[in-house]
Amino acid sequence: LGIGIKVGSRDDFIGKEGIAHLLEHCVFRRTKKHISSEINELFEKNGAYANAFTTKEYTLFYVRGLKHNFLNIWDLLNEIVFQPQFERSDLQKEKSIIREEIRSYNEDPEEVTFDYAEKLLFGSSSLSHPILGTITSLNKIQIDDLEQFYDKYYSGSEITISVVGNFEHSYILELVSRNQQLIGELKNDKNQREQISIINQGFKKTLSSKFYQTHLIFSILLPKFDKKERLLLSIASLLIGETASSRLYKTLREKYGLVYNVFSSFTTYSDCSTIHIYSSMNPLKQNRSYEILLKELTEIHKNGFTPNELNLAKEQLKASTIISLENLSERMQSLIKSELVYGTYDNLNETISLIENIQLNELNKFVFNYLNPDFWLKIIYVPK
Repeated sequence: LGIGIKVGSRDDFIGKEGIAHLLEHCVFRRTKKHISSEINELFEKNGAYANAFTTKEYTLFYVRGLKHNFLNIWDLLNEIVFQPQFERSDLQKEKSIIREEIRSYNEDPEEVTFDYAEKLLFGSSSLSHPILGTITSLNKIQIDDLEQFYDKYYSGSEITISVVGNFEHSYILELVSRNQQLIGELKNDKNQREQISIINQGFKKTLSSKFYQTHLIFSILLPKFDKKERLLLSIASLLIGETASSRLYKTLREKYGLVYNVFSSFTTYSDCSTIHIYSSMNPLKQNRSYEILLKELTEIHKNGFTPNELNLAKEQLKASTIISLENLSERMQSLIKSELVYGTYDNLNETISLIENIQLNELNKFVFNYLNPDFWLKIIYVPK
């Protein structure tokens, strides 16, 4: 069971960055009926596991449990999300916890590197907001801000409920209807966000850090893509650095032994997309690693991928898509994201058909149009 709210860190109040994430924490502290210890005990009595997370574009509250306890679990999760009670003492505790979370992230070089890359990529857009906020912005958030933020975004228009399990659809609709007053009436003033401007950030930046290794990231900001283009992006990322057969793994690690860790990843948003390549290495190997990475990207951009690489990536993507649906939690989260970010429902048969019908010329045209090495932002963190 998942309840998704179309609000994330890009919707944070200016100067109060981190409020969406803080709110996600605070609703578990207290409802109009229960305090946190009672909430935890009730979930555990029903053999359920509850949690939540905040992204840049949505917040998801979810619970896993057995069917015979579903109604109790349903009522409790709805109570947490739609009947929270905010207290100053709870707010201060959660702010203290998140300050420690921020400090732990600042000790992680990978997190620091990715956060800085996204700050530069997104520029003045609210997508540049770190999900946790900063200690300074967190300290500014007061109880009135929390209540105002909740009232603004936690309304019927912005809510998607996903249930994955052996249930009749009509039964779930009946439960939602029963809770309509709790959830709130649909509004016409849906969350309207400022659309990001796509600006090529093709420059190199070197910074000093407190870490012992050099940390390298290449990042590029791309437009909003339709479903087929998202699959092309996924295949490109797979072949660049997501698997042991990828270009960068085979060169930087297997052929030259320069790095232990190298990978690519991508994210698609409602109005743009990003792809990142990350690696860490001995500072003595950073120049050679940088040169080889750039050479590989240039080769991919110029000559594209091979038929064998495409076939390999298509099989991997089909397998990962199908296998992910065997996990009920992943299926629920996928449904929530599809609705809240893309406004569509992903049909498995349609997705598999699209993957199978991708042609090599389509993939290589996509790579040539969007992954020009000159347009990548290149950041190198070197030890002091």
